[in-house]
Amino acid sequence: MHGHSHLQGQNLPLWRRWRRQGYYLLTLATLAGMSRLPERWGQGICVGLARLALRARSRERRQAWHNLGLAFPHLSPSERHRLLAKALETLGRNLYDMLVLDRQARRDFPEVADAGVIASISKLRAHGRGVLILTGHLGCWELLGAYLAARLQGLAVITGTVHNAPVDRLLQERRVRLGLRPMPRESDLRPVVRTLRRGGVVAVLLDQNTRVQNVAVPFFGRPAPTPVGFARLALRYRVPVLPVAIGRVAAGHRISHLSPLPLPAGEGPAAVQLFLQRCNEALEQFIRRNPAEWVWFHDRWGDSTGSAGPR
Repeated sequence: MHGHSHLQGQNLPLWRRWRRQGYYLLTLATLAGMSRLPERWGQGICVGLARLALRARSRERRQAWHNLGLAFPHLSPSERHRLLAKALETLGRNLYDMLVLDRQARRDFPEVADAGVIASISKLRAHGRGVLILTGHLGCWELLGAYLAARLQGLAVITGTVHNAPVDRLLQERRVRLGLRPMPRESDLRPVVRTLRRGGVVAVLLDQNTRVQNVAVPFFGRPAPTPVGFARLALRYRVPVLPVAIGRVAAGHRISHLSPLPLPAGEGPAAVQLFLQRCNEALEQFIRRNPAEWVWFHDRWGDSTGSAGPR
């Protein structure tokens, strides 16, 4: 896959290759710089960058405004403004914690509280079928992965691909260094199946509209494209699925979970639809607990309209 990305990069116009190289160098500089800053300064800079980015990106700003209206139609415009502002602040603080993840790992994640998640995963693993972790882009999700990998002696995670080969390589190498085993979602499921058969744990972020086979499943009461591969995997191999999320509490983070999701009988279209509905309901429950923790800027429902919003 990386080779394919490399070839695509070679076919790009020169100015686009230079721009990608610039992004890569900026990423390196940001990682190095943030690791040397005091936490208060680093978080302040990242919050400022999140606000600046949304101000500069009118499409994402309108998308976030549109999504908040879909999910919470009862909110007034001023309430939507306040929620979006809080989401930006939370995103900036989580971005800082993602950038200094190596430092957190070296200190054994002192700012993370575990509400029984590791114990629940270990209990499910005792059945010998492995465990699927259902999560999403909630809170500091990279920190969640690193924490679980450290406590479980490794964690496989289904990942997307950054369309900038050097940046993607940097990100995946960092994940490997933290104990994660990235598995591209564009590839086949055989490595995932092997991991589960060995009793391993695989995490899947199921809350975005991606270019994989999907079906429309209600999410906040509206049909949303939801990947079917996750459901087929769970149903075919009867693997326990545990919904897990991370969120900010005071100056740190807390990892929580719901009960394992019931698996419908069979693995046909009706069973897939029912199971994915349960998955979306679990993710929605996490988001409703603290809406500011979710990334609202993505076209989750596949209905981007460029609708009017804050300018």
